[in-house]
Amino acid sequence: MRKIFLQIGATRDGQNPYCEVAKRDGYFTVLAEMSDFVDYQTLSLTLPFDLIIRLDRPENPWEVLQAYLHAGLLEHPRVVLAGFEAYNASAGRVREILAGPDAPRTFIPLDKYAQRMALKKAWPRFPQPEFRFFASPLSILDAREALLYPCVIKPVDGGGGLGIWLVESPAQLGVVVRRLDETMNYGGRGFSGFIVESWLEGDEYSLQGVVHDGRPYALTCCQKVIEQQRDAQGGVSFYESGHVAVAAEALPSAFASLMTFCCETFGYRLGAFHIDFIVVDGVPHFLEMGFRLSGMGVVNLVQETTGINWAEIAFLLEAGGAMPALRFSAPPHAVGQLRLRQPAQLRQAENWIAEHHQGALLPPLALPGLQVSRRSSLYADLTRHAGILGVLRLTAAGRDDILAVFNSMVRNAAAVSGGNLLCAE
Repeated sequence: MRKIFLQIGATRDGQNPYCEVAKRDGYFTVLAEMSDFVDYQTLSLTLPFDLIIRLDRPENPWEVLQAYLHAGLLEHPRVVLAGFEAYNASAGRVREILAGPDAPRTFIPLDKYAQRMALKKAWPRFPQPEFRFFASPLSILDAREALLYPCVIKPVDGGGGLGIWLVESPAQLGVVVRRLDETMNYGGRGFSGFIVESWLEGDEYSLQGVVHDGRPYALTCCQKVIEQQRDAQGGVSFYESGHVAVAAEALPSAFASLMTFCCETFGYRLGAFHIDFIVVDGVPHFLEMGFRLSGMGVVNLVQETTGINWAEIAFLLEAGGAMPALRFSAPPHAVGQLRLRQPAQLRQAENWIAEHHQGALLPPLALPGLQVSRRSSLYADLTRHAGILGVLRLTAAGRDDILAVFNSMVRNAAAVSGGNLLCAE
């Protein structure tokens, strides 16, 4: 009987690390994804899976399983993983259905609001932004006078920064609400709710790691470069353009405590994760946790800084293997990447490399920027993942030197564009 690996949803950065590991280990690899997105992504790359199952709603586990059976696959998949955040809960539900009613409880990934509530219930004073839940954009507008400004609005089940807005004053709320009301989630569906949270100013980080038998292991700690984009109506959105990674072999105690508390509180006992947080006055404040591999090429950063294949370990654990010994490469160093969306940024990167004789400019996944309606199943992907001109990759002994270069390029491009950093939206 053949071994089958089922991945629900294609990765948005064009990399397929799970598929590579599965093929090497002798699995028949299957991708379940929307027809529109398969057609769109194959304009730029060849998907390496043995079989691609096309369906309308990968977020629906029953539709995934029905399409799987209709494809003639009679063996249960041995490993089921999500390739993209929007389909993480679906992968959990598929695993639960396949395990049967007598199996131990299957972990189902929590959305952003459920994470916040679980932490608040476990420890009311746990460091995180103050937040409120709203079922719709219009209900946020009704609470205009009750909100504290500045605040951030984010969908509870979005991904890739989609639909996240900074509202600096009540006068901006109407503009942002109209934009949210017009924005569709991945696959052309609606959002299931929104969080409005207090705005915190500080340095943003992300931990990448795995959990085995309830014990978390951090592999890398990335500091992020976040761009703010102000549109013609004054709305401010965010774009996560850069990551600078260092090995997490010697993780600060506050970061390690945050990681452990989150895994324990959410009941996450097995699999890959990343945790996003912001450090304010030396205290890490939780933002969200992803129960999966990071996108945007971060998997490569993990391997380059640690010598560890993150996808390989996550796949091994999901297949029932034992946790391998972690051997971090030495000496410690930092690796950073900055996604360039502006011609001015691209020119700066080229000039910097020529002047300093270090670094590399990597070609992006050349996804075409199509014109589609806001109701299109591809709208979210075109908004958040298309339009990259290049990726600047730098290596240094420490994180600060790379961050200085990246932040300088972001500031200079913002000044040239008048603060209106164009992207695909």
